[in-house]
Amino acid sequence: MAETMKDACTPIETQKWHWYSVQKDLVEQGGLENEDIMINPLSVSGANCGGEYKGMRFMITWEKDTFLLLSSQEYIPELVDAFASVVGYKPFARYKEPSYGLVTVEWDKQDSERKYKELEQEGKLELTKLLE
Repeated sequence: MAETMKDACTPIETQKWHWYSVQKDLVEQGGLENEDIMINPLSVSGANCGGEYKGMRFMITWEKDTFLLLSSQEYIPELVDAFASVVGYKPFARYKEPSYGLVTVEWDKQDSERKYKELEQEGKLELTKLLE
């Protein structure tokens, strides 16, 4: 599975994962119910967007074939699994952001071991390794 990239008449590297494609992919590829997920089109800023899943707000930051960060007030396993299905790889870590109190789940396709060590050095709260 993969993110549905759009923008006709542009080179593949400049195509974007638009908010409506994020929502559609989470339903069609991730298995979520359409009425449970909503991506807010007004939240889009570069490679970031926000939304709600069953009334719980979340924010993602993403770069195709590189990484994905999902932050929310609490850990949402169904949403994590849906994003993993869409991007095609599993998250490697979960932690709490000390300054915001948000739970962040992180995917890294390039070098998750190196990135995990960086998170340890940064002193992320409740850091948990999700890949073995």
